[in-house]
Amino acid sequence: MKESYETKISFPKINSAGMKIVLEYTYTGSIKIESLTKDNIIEAFYAADYFQLPDLQDFIMNTF
Repeated sequence: MKESYETKISFPKINSAGMKIVLEYTYTGSIKIESLTKDNIIEAFYAADYFQLPDLQDFIMNTF
């Protein structure tokens, strides 16, 4: 895999706002409701789908 010899991993379909939500959820197991805004909620849902995080998707849907 190219990740084994490259120093950078990119996710071309995920922007930084969505990735920040995923990382917060991954590291803490939860997410602050204030972290989701009207500007990043769609990206966060898309990122949760991309990384197969159904609990995060459910949280986003319930928040929405």
